[in-house]
Amino acid sequence: MRHGRHEVVRRVYPVFQDRNWTARPWVVEREHIVRTEGGFVIDVDGRGTFDATGFRWSARIEGRPEGTLTFDYRGVAESVFLRNRLGLCVLTPVRGLAGAPVRIGHTDGSEEATLFPERLAAHQPFLDVRRLSYDVAPGATVTVEFEGDVFESEDHRNWSDASTKFYCTPIDLPFPVEVGPGDSIEQRVTIRFTSVSAPEADPPLSIVIADESVAMPALGVGLDADRHRLTPREVQLLRPLELSHVRGDLGPGDGPELLADLLADAEAVGARLVVALDGADPAAFAGFRDDPRIDRWLVFDPAAKVTDPRLVEQAQQALGPRVGGGTNLYFTELNRGRPAGRGLICFSANPQVHSSDDMTVMQNAWTLESIAREARALYPSDFLELSPLTLRPRWNPNATDPAFDVSSTPLPSRVDARQCTSFAAAWTVLALAAIVRADSLDAVTLFAATGWEGIIERAEGTAQPEDFTSHPGQAYPVYDVLRLLAGRRAVLPCTATDPDRVGALAFPDGTVIAANATSQVQRPLVDGVPIDIPPYGVTTFTRSRA
Repeated sequence: MRHGRHEVVRRVYPVFQDRNWTARPWVVEREHIVRTEGGFVIDVDGRGTFDATGFRWSARIEGRPEGTLTFDYRGVAESVFLRNRLGLCVLTPVRGLAGAPVRIGHTDGSEEATLFPERLAAHQPFLDVRRLSYDVAPGATVTVEFEGDVFESEDHRNWSDASTKFYCTPIDLPFPVEVGPGDSIEQRVTIRFTSVSAPEADPPLSIVIADESVAMPALGVGLDADRHRLTPREVQLLRPLELSHVRGDLGPGDGPELLADLLADAEAVGARLVVALDGADPAAFAGFRDDPRIDRWLVFDPAAKVTDPRLVEQAQQALGPRVGGGTNLYFTELNRGRPAGRGLICFSANPQVHSSDDMTVMQNAWTLESIAREARALYPSDFLELSPLTLRPRWNPNATDPAFDVSSTPLPSRVDARQCTSFAAAWTVLALAAIVRADSLDAVTLFAATGWEGIIERAEGTAQPEDFTSHPGQAYPVYDVLRLLAGRRAVLPCTATDPDRVGALAFPDGTVIAANATSQVQRPLVDGVPIDIPPYGVTTFTRSRA
């Protein structure tokens, strides 16, 4: 919902999160749209999937000419299932609202004047919400009212989402909750928009390139978690990327023999090794303490969301000073746990903790700028590493019953079918463009080297060609992006007038790599010259004036 160039509300949607906090898809069985004079009515019938197959719901979305939208949602269970969350959610945008005034109405009728979070709020910024009201432009006000449950909010940027989320049932209540036959919910969200000013027109779509360069973070890739050894052809493809590092993960029971294999692969591609010990005993690798092929060590405890500084100190005794920790999970945990810095802090990120549709994934890329800035504010003097940056979550750290946390798609839950397409390449450009604007991170580890989660398909090809449409030995489009970045140490930050549509990386030699975040051709102006970028694609060109 927009007022000219200003986004008012990003999304209203029903959600079912099962006992593992996994958001399961709905099946829409009927949709009926009627246009009215100055408005519309949309009726939708749907049902749940997985545990909630027996949950049926209907929704009516009505838009009225005076500027009111209502979302009525009713559902009833026909069988027993467990839920952590069930009902409507509302997303408000961050761009234009971070740090802006908002008025919160509570269930007891009281109201408070406060601010949307500017810095990333580690915990719920607004509790016990019945209503919120805020201005999106001078003379333009939106009010959102909630009925049917108690709502509260979270700063979605902690999980790389470009929004503030208002969700139902407070998180401090016990979960999971059993839903039984005949149990029902009935909720309504009403959005009232008033404006006494004419909407501002959108400025021309353009990409502005800074005059001063900043350092490009050191780029690397992961070595595959399934212990795939690089083949001569894969080495031949990876060496021209001039990678700063490759990351190898070691878990409980892994020993020096596996580390020796990782070192051999790193040396073959001309990169130094970053060793991530996730439950592996640092003392077992003391013999590699002075190995010049190892750049640094990351230590994590699988039973803890952030690294205990004492674990870092113990690892330093065995492995030397170049040891750090942080979290092997999302920035959320770093923001909440805030372990003491020991010279090196790491966290991971992906754009699909909550939603997986194309638009949301692309929009979430620019949130990495906010995360990188916040990380630097928390750790002003430490080496900051984003490792790894992936398209899908590698696992579900919040699963309470992992045996039932099966994938929502035909592919394993950590695998995205878009990895081998231009979509992943465009997203990578947008993500790196956001990181560069922050000028805060020292290193970024992207994806894996090969396979479903990588940048190159293996010689044997995919095990599910009907679901993952790569070709044996294929270098994915994202590989081509990394090839273009090879050897580049300086980058010119770029700012788009609409970062939900386009983004770019530019370099002092005049090279520009531009990406399209949408399903339509975009034609932004760069130095006054229109540049065509294909849907979910990447265009490379040389500036007319550098």
